[in-house]
Amino acid sequence: MTITGDVTVVVHDEDADDEELDTVTRQLQEELLQLDLPDVVRPATTGGKSALVTALGTLVLSGGFSVAVLRSVTRIVQDVLRRSGARKAVLVSGEHRLEIQGASKKTTDAAVEAWLRTVADGTDAAPGAAAGPTALEGPTGDA
Repeated sequence: MTITGDVTVVVHDEDADDEELDTVTRQLQEELLQLDLPDVVRPATTGGKSALVTALGTLVLSGGFSVAVLRSVTRIVQDVLRRSGARKAVLVSGEHRLEIQGASKKTTDAAVEAWLRTVADGTDAAPGAAAGPTALEGPTGDA
């Protein structure tokens, strides 16, 4: 099954300055490009400082993705977060959103699989409900 459309990845770290956030995002982009994805770009920035900060941590993956490739994307994002110390990443495909932050490997893996199923099925969340798994918070480690 091929998932079409863009997947946006946004790295959040309130403690990082612009240079640190730029470095983490560039590292993530380089690793994602190794997956041989059709397109992994950083959007152009317009507007004030908040737009700049958002764009510094944002990547847009375009094209068609298999579930296996999208799963690999989530693993790379998790690895970069862990290595860099960044606090959170948000992955968005259409109306489906996944937030990864400080959860155990087991919890994160379960949320990723649920998000992948939702994206692959193309199901929409009920009005007013969160679209897919949301923030994963808790102690880090392999609980």
